[in-house]
Amino acid sequence: MRLTAIIFALSALALTSSENLQSPGGMRLLTGYSATRSVEIDAAAWTIEGKNGLHIHFESGPNESLWADPKEAAKYSWHREQEIQGHKAFFALVRPGLKTQWDRDDTRGLPPGNILLVTFPLEGAGPDFTANFSAKLAGPEDLADALLMITTFDPSKRPF
Repeated sequence: MRLTAIIFALSALALTSSENLQSPGGMRLLTGYSATRSVEIDAAAWTIEGKNGLHIHFESGPNESLWADPKEAAKYSWHREQEIQGHKAFFALVRPGLKTQWDRDDTRGLPPGNILLVTFPLEGAGPDFTANFSAKLAGPEDLADALLMITTFDPSKRPF
């Protein structure tokens, strides 16, 4: 009897865990996009990839800095603080031509800059615990796709 209850509980937990691990924070991906989880030492990390070459990078963990940091406004073409689904979020677009740590190896041959950064400070998870996104943008279509997906992120759907 106990063994059956334990197996049932573990099965339910596995279903819940795999459901949460389809994408970070239950993000709804657009058609043609997929999410892959990677292993980091002290952070949850994901890459969302689309058929058009757009890559959205996600990291969350303790001691993660604000990737979209209001104190770095001089580096941005624009920045905003917004509430999304009841959660605070910071949005920023790195100025065209400005090389930053967010220019990764998968830049698709694009010039420096034009990187969307989004940060969700994770309330109740401890100090300096954040969920961060970055996406190198080739144009307005990439910006639209990235925002349509990132704004569906729900910080309360942990673990990431």
